[in-house]
Order: sequence, then structure tokens, then C-alpha cells
Amino acid sequence: MGGKAILIVTIGFGFILSYLGLNISGMSTRAIENMSNYTTTTESHNLALTGANVGLAKVYLDTSWVGTISQDFSGGEGGGEEEGETGSGNLVGSFSVTMAKLGGGMSRLRSISSYPHSPSVTLHDTIEVFFTDKKENSFTLLAWMTNFEGNVFWITGDTVWGRVHSNGNLHVNGKPVFYEKVTTSKMMDPKPGKGANKAVFKDGYETGVATIDLPEDLAELIAAAAAGGRTYAGNIWVDLNPGTTANNDGYALVRSSSGGPIIDSVSIYGGGFNGALLSTGQVTVKGTMDGQISVASLSDVRIDNDVLLADRDFDASDDVIGLIAEDNVIVNNNTANQTNCVIDASIFARDGSFKVESHDTGPTRGNLYVQGSIIQDERGAVGTYAGSVLTHGYYKRYRYDQRLEDPNFRPPFYPGYWVKTYAITNWWESVRIPKYNY
Repeated sequence: MGGKAILIVTIGFGFILSYLGLNISGMSTRAIENMSNYTTTTESHNLALTGANVGLAKVYLDTSWVGTISQDFSGGEGGGEEEGETGSGNLVGSFSVTMAKLGGGMSRLRSISSYPHSPSVTLHDTIEVFFTDKKENSFTLLAWMTNFEGNVFWITGDTVWGRVHSNGNLHVNGKPVFYEKVTTSKMMDPKPGKGANKAVFKDGYETGVATIDLPEDLAELIAAAAAGGRTYAGNIWVDLNPGTTANNDGYALVRSSSGGPIIDSVSIYGGGFNGALLSTGQVTVKGTMDGQISVASLSDVRIDNDVLLADRDFDASDDVIGLIAEDNVIVNNNTANQTNCVIDASIFARDGSFKVESHDTGPTRGNLYVQGSIIQDERGAVGTYAGSVLTHGYYKRYRYDQRLEDPNFRPPFYPGYWVKTYAITNWWESVRIPKYNY
């Protein structure tokens, strides 16, 4: 019995060891297969990533590019080939990357890889990069902007709500308050916290940022005034009127002299008026508007009294005014403007300044309230001071109209600026993974 038992045990161990050997061999084979699967899926995904990066490099060099780039990679000497060429070695993979316009201000870069996994299976990975290619932004996105600040200073008592930017140096003497971020393409003079610069930056500041270029002309506005708006020759005086208590029924009365006869009455929402009112000469404006209008001049716009929105609830109002000049936007030195001046408008002085007439003479005039935005080539003066105390002109009270943060809400045909690069809005990756063996 003992010999038979030993024989049975020996045979049993032999079967067990054989079974274990087969399992270990199978596990080794599956491990090799899984490693091979992992390698090929990684290679396929990396090919798609490579294609996406090649496409992004192309877009970086030329944002107007649309089309397809294909690249084959061979296992022979020399590696990848240029588009349209054939490699001398065995093909081990390829990618094809396409840039297309989708409409609605969107573009899509799509990279697809091809990688042989087996004689009967080819892996394809896809990477899609979505861009917003709406290049033009309204200048109303900025509460304050200048190309050049000149020798004008921000002083104690000045307050700005909204983003501030200058392509030049910002000068500070005292303790002005900035509620949103302040940026400059150059420097602060003096540096914040040094010398006379005691400015309060509620949302911080940054120097040395990219410039924002003003347009070379007012071509879009000129074209709009000629086709659906109003165009006049010479100097005109414009009185804005709110109309009745109904919404959006304001109108503008136009004269060729101060107090002279009316030469035109423009209904804001009547007769197909598109909102652009322009003169080749000087435009003097005052009044209250119920509706949306841009009052523009190919020389100067002069503010003769308060310019107001009929609905001054800046959270809900749909009224908006643009005061746009090729040269200057000027607050007149007259009786109406001696005690404060209120301007509910987006101000744009393309080749000039927003400034106050006779800012350095006479008594102080209180506060200059601007609820909107101010864009100008060279900063204009609105007052003078001794140390940080106002001696002539106005204190500044500039509050940004938060509705203007929406780039689609702005005065009719208000100028815009060009963004130099696209913005990536989404990056999507799809990976095909073969079935693993366990």
C-alpha cells in the first residue's frame, strides 16, 4: 500500500506542477500580449498628440490657416516623411490633422492617428481642439484706456470702478482708488508704494503687459452712418430727447447752429435708423436718450451739458450712448458744467483726448461723473492740483457700466480691437483600447 500511495502522490504532484506550469506559461503569454496592447495604444495616442501639436504650431504661425496636414512614419531609415512623400521603410503609423471653421466664431483642430495593432486591426485615436476665433473685442470691455498718459497724474480723490489699461506709463501722486485690475504696457511712475504713489489697487496691478492697439480710422462707423444712419457736413448741435414714457422711443434733434432751427429729427427706432449719427465737422451734444445711439464726429465732440440715459438703472436698462470722435471729446467750460458734470456714455477719442476745456483756470467745478467707459489716444487733463489737492477743474468719478462686460452689448458700431491669438475653449481626446487578456 505504501508504494502505491507514494506513486499516486507523485503522479498527483506531477499533474499539479504541469497545470501550474501551463498557467504560468499562459499568464506570461497574456502579460506579453497586454504589454503589447499597452504599447500600441500608447503609440497610437502619442501619434494623435503629435498631430495636434503640429497643427497648433501651424495655427500659431498663421491663425487664418485652414486645411489638412498628413504625416507618415516608417520603420526604415529616415523616419517620417513630408506630406505627399513615401517612406522607404515599413509603415509604422501616421496622423492626419485638419483645421476647419465651424461658424459662429468657432474653429476646430482635429488630429486622427492610424497605428497598426495587428494584421487585421488598425488603431485610430482622435484629439479635437476647439477655438474661439472671434478676433474683435469691443473697447467697451475696458473702463479706461490710453495710448499715452502724458504728464497727467492720478491723485487723491480720483476713483475708478472698472478695468484700467494704458500702453504707456501711469503717473500717480497721492491715493487714488482703483477697484478693478490696473495694467500698463510700461511702468508705474513712481512704483506703487514708493514716493508719492500711495494708490489703492483693490484687484491688483500688472506692468509690462501687451499693448492694445487703437484702430487706424473709424471706417466701420463712417460706413454705418452712410448706410442706415445719418451723415452731416460741417458743425452740428445735437439735443438728445427721451420721448414719452414708452420704452425706446427717444429721438435726436439736429441743428446747424446753437439755438438755431432744427434741420433734422431722428427717431431712434423709426425709419430704419441703425443708431449711427455722424458729422464731418464738430458735434456739440447734450440731453437724455431713451434708446441706443452713437454720436460721432470726424473732428471733435463737445459736451454742452449732462448726457444721460433715460433709464439709469444700470443693471436692467437697455439704453446706451456712444460719444465717438476722430480727435477729441471735450467737456465745455460753460455755466451748465460749472457744478459737476454727468456723462452716461462710452467715450472714444481715436486720435485725441477726453479732456476739459480750460481745466487749469477758474474755481474747482466739483466732480466729473462718467458712467460708461473712456478710451483715448493721449490722456487729457480734467483739472489741476497742488500736491494732491485739486485747484482747478474736476475730481474724477469714473464708474464702469457693468453691462459693457458683455462684448455684444455696446453703443452702435462702437470701435473694437483685434485679439492677436486664438483662445482654446476645449480639448477633447478619444482613445481606442483593444480588449485586454486576463
